[in-house]
Amino acid sequence: MDGILEKIKEKKEFRELPESIISRVLELKEIKNANDEEKIKNVRAFLRKYFSVFITNKLASGKLKDDEILRKHISTKNREYDKLYKKILGSENLVIDLGCGLNGFSYNYFDQKIKYIGIEAIEIFVKIMNNYFRENKINGTAYYEDLFNLNNILEIIKNEDGKKLVFMFNVIDALENIERDYSKKLIFSLFKEGVERIVLSFPIQSISGKNKFKAKRFWLINFLEENFSVLDDFEMNGERFLVVGKK
Repeated sequence: MDGILEKIKEKKEFRELPESIISRVLELKEIKNANDEEKIKNVRAFLRKYFSVFITNKLASGKLKDDEILRKHISTKNREYDKLYKKILGSENLVIDLGCGLNGFSYNYFDQKIKYIGIEAIEIFVKIMNNYFRENKINGTAYYEDLFNLNNILEIIKNEDGKKLVFMFNVIDALENIERDYSKKLIFSLFKEGVERIVLSFPIQSISGKNKFKAKRFWLINFLEENFSVLDDFEMNGERFLVVGKK
């Protein structure tokens, strides 16, 4: 297994990912029984779809300004952060952003009293964001962590004081494709740790905006409505957002 993992990481685009994520993908039923060559091919395709597609040389350089980074990053370039944050931010003074990508560069759209904690599995993004926070004296920290290391995630949250708002932008599909129902376990755990609200999003159209996705994710909507209060549900620039609180 170690040899296959190292072979996968020979590609530069996968070197920033935690080995724990690659190992989990190798254990997926449709991958684990394949021969070594097929395993390497299929794991790389999976990781490229959900992770490394977001990495470009310009982003990795760390030389772009905050708005330039948001415009060039695939998962953020269509978001109108001023409108989005006006709609979803409330009385919380601490944002915990799971699978944050480069969202830390949207900090200037926050009320400046908010503390920002980003958790991300691509190490170069974590380094770039922490440099940005330091250089601009921003009350923010990014952690290099695998979202499947649940105890580590919850420990980070426990150690932070304040009224907590969690972002889970475009992470549900990746989590569910690695471990079914992990999102449910994660959401339950977050509310047990005193989180006030969670804002989830998922894409409803292709990055180009030309094609709408057929997947409605009824399993997610039904789960949230049965166990929590869905406080808001809206679409914006190719994403559907759900704002969730305790019942």
